[in-house]
Amino acid sequence: MAKARLFRLWLALGSVFMILVIIVYWDNVGTAHFYLHTSLSRPRAPELPPTPGPEGTKDFRAEVDEFLDKLLGSGLKPKEPSRGKTELPPLPAASKPSLGNIEERVRGYDWSTHEAQQSPDQDERQAERRRVLRDLCANSSFVFPTKERSFDDIPNYELNHLIVDDRHGIIYCYVPKVACTNWKRVMIVLSESLLDRGAPYREPLAIPREHVHNSRTHLTFNKFWRRYGKFSRHLMRVKLKKYTKFLFVRDPFVRLISAFRSKFELENDEFYRRFAVPMLRLYSNHTSLPASVSEAFSAGLKVSFANFIQYLLDPHTERLAPFNEHWRQVYRLCHPCQIDYDFVGKLETLDQDAAQLLRLLKVDQLLHFPPSYRNRTASSWEEDWFARIPLAWRQQLYKLYEADFVLFGYPKPESLLQD
Repeated sequence: MAKARLFRLWLALGSVFMILVIIVYWDNVGTAHFYLHTSLSRPRAPELPPTPGPEGTKDFRAEVDEFLDKLLGSGLKPKEPSRGKTELPPLPAASKPSLGNIEERVRGYDWSTHEAQQSPDQDERQAERRRVLRDLCANSSFVFPTKERSFDDIPNYELNHLIVDDRHGIIYCYVPKVACTNWKRVMIVLSESLLDRGAPYREPLAIPREHVHNSRTHLTFNKFWRRYGKFSRHLMRVKLKKYTKFLFVRDPFVRLISAFRSKFELENDEFYRRFAVPMLRLYSNHTSLPASVSEAFSAGLKVSFANFIQYLLDPHTERLAPFNEHWRQVYRLCHPCQIDYDFVGKLETLDQDAAQLLRLLKVDQLLHFPPSYRNRTASSWEEDWFARIPLAWRQQLYKLYEADFVLFGYPKPESLLQD
């Protein structure tokens, strides 16, 4: 009788364990998908690792890594051509969206045709960008904050910019003010993470901007802890090893100008309350300010670019809170010395880089990258924007963003840093 009860107990515990394993490991494909990545048929899962003993924690972790490696790797094998499938027709040109957001209404899209043909020098350029990044990360004489820490040392909340597409095995680190709205749209289409009347979006520009920037829309690394608990870092490492990782960057000073233009020259209530009001009080000596941004703009109360630079250089700013993502340094958003990126795109070569990346990801027949804004902030504007900024401030600002300049191959703006 005792043996029968013991057997039933072990049977129940084993069933619970198997259910937990299925939830933990199969849930890695996302909230709505129970197939792995892009394989046409579900691959057979490798056998589960044995239950750890009290003294086998280290070995168990290695086995978990190996198990996850096999599990994810099995779903990332190249797809065999499917027999009997109808070949997809060429995609039509992207349809123009209804511009509901003030920034998109003001800036508009450039619908002119851009040539983005593949050329040998594109591959060389990409290889050079990655080589420079790797060499600088390995160079002990080049030092900047957080450079020497390991991936495991990065807090979960600092991994919130790494968007995961498990269907195609892609990780995208988004950098605000570097075409991130449209790259997020691309990731939504690829991951099928958002539905429109019960069906996934197929056209990036059809996705409303408010959904694009809703954090609930995307699966990001910082959400892994809630899903996978102590296995989250193991799973992250396996995905970083197996998936194609990319980011897009921009000249750091031009990115700051773009952030200022969109957040402080256009009416934005959130940024007015959180940032403009404190800046106007601290750096323009305004004591009584309107409650809304529309009232402030009507009264001629706007943050100046000099106020914005003062705010960035003020040592008290980050004692209160880290920089907002729109002006936080790229090395703090994407951790390029802890993550070995497979593709480094630049806004300055966006059309060519986007076409090259979509071909690399083998999704160029699924979608087009949306067109650029017509009046995108240009690097030629730097001289005018910084003309009234004191030289000492410009030099301090360069030191603040120097790591981004150097890591991503942007030349030092000597004309701005000398009399």
